[in-house]
Amino acid sequence: MKNLSLFRFTSAQFSRPEFRGRPRHSGVCAAIRTAALPPNPHPSRRIRPSHKTWLALGFDAFVSLMRISFAHSHSLMALSLSLMFVSTASAQAGANMVTQFKGTLKSAQPGVLVITRDDGTEMFVQPPDELPNLAFVAEAKPAFLGRGMLIRFSGVFDGAGNPLSKIEKVEIFQPVPPQQLKGSQRDKFTPGVYGDRHANPQQRAEPQKYEVVGIPMGITPNGIMMTQAGKIPVRCQLAEDAQFELRLNNLSLAQPGDPVSISGFYQPPDETKVKAESITITTDRVYGEPVANENPRSRRKSRKDRNTDDAEKNAPADEAGEIGVNEADAQPKAAE
Repeated sequence: MKNLSLFRFTSAQFSRPEFRGRPRHSGVCAAIRTAALPPNPHPSRRIRPSHKTWLALGFDAFVSLMRISFAHSHSLMALSLSLMFVSTASAQAGANMVTQFKGTLKSAQPGVLVITRDDGTEMFVQPPDELPNLAFVAEAKPAFLGRGMLIRFSGVFDGAGNPLSKIEKVEIFQPVPPQQLKGSQRDKFTPGVYGDRHANPQQRAEPQKYEVVGIPMGITPNGIMMTQAGKIPVRCQLAEDAQFELRLNNLSLAQPGDPVSISGFYQPPDETKVKAESITITTDRVYGEPVANENPRSRRKSRKDRNTDDAEKNAPADEAGEIGVNEADAQPKAAE
């Protein structure tokens, strides 16, 4: 019996006279079965192949299928490799590159910040999509707390809500619209007391760490800070060196020259246009610190004092000399 290949079968072979009268089957197996049978000398009769014929037929089909699968596997491998290289090249051509750099704030406009990088390059940065990732951080004093401010801090409390530790750090921030917050970010901006969500009732009865967010109600002379955390009033003892940190999610207090740290991505080849994922602006200014030699009570002057000041400004030069002003000292000194 001839060793036939699957690629030699066509529809014309099934119309030969010796195949007439045999049942036709669809598919490759039907082609193998029909083509491997010997010619039928009597087309009107059906012949029954011997078991040797079927054994040879099966071996020939197995070898042919192995050749096809081997050839197809190589073709598929080559095709997949070529597609992988093409996709990699196209991805590299339009992929975004991650970048991190530091610099100073030059200017801020709606939708873009101009940053001077440490090497002098001028960068144009788009703010991050998530507002909490934009932060202005500065040191503050308790006197900076005012209307519209919120605070957040963490401490250890027992099951009855009594504080067991002193507060080391207090963050001062402004409210953020809820629609700009996602997931667990709401817990950091919504007044309330937040603990471990996965803790069971037995664990909650034991001392554990809680995050407190609320409205500052005042600080007593002995360092007790009172906070209204939603519907829960919280009283905590501040540490002697407690740190107050101002953290705003806007640029209302940012000034040109403030240090900036940015992480984001850009699309090559232009690395000067960056889409930020996080922006942190810092400063060495301290907010809420009293100005030296300033008496808060003397800021508002009476009408009598204002009239006196105006009379002194409008006084002639000779009258100024009578109250102790030396005309020679009043003259600006010439540059040497």
